[in-house]
Amino acid sequence: MKRLSLFLFFLFLIFIVYYDMNVGTLPTVNEPSVKESINSVEEKTKPSIPFHEVKVSEGDTVLSITEKLHSGLPAPIDKIIEDFELLNENIKAESIIIGETYLFPDYTQ
Repeated sequence: MKRLSLFLFFLFLIFIVYYDMNVGTLPTVNEPSVKESINSVEEKTKPSIPFHEVKVSEGDTVLSITEKLHSGLPAPIDKIIEDFELLNENIKAESIIIGETYLFPDYTQ
């Protein structure tokens, strides 16, 4: 029984080495890396939304600034927040900072 187990283990080990040498478990040099594919997707989906640059004052929110720019809400709230976050990468609409300048969508067109 020990010999059979040892023989099966040896066959399994040979199969693993064969698989790694022919198919491989690591990415090859010719395949694009994950970062490259993510960057190419981001470049294709960059928005072409017209915008205003606005410096945030105390008490301002994304919606209040958008209301000031357009004399009311020109689009649904979800759309305004989505467009703001598209224009300002890695910035959430609820976490804007006083004194910073952000891009706000322009809906006048």
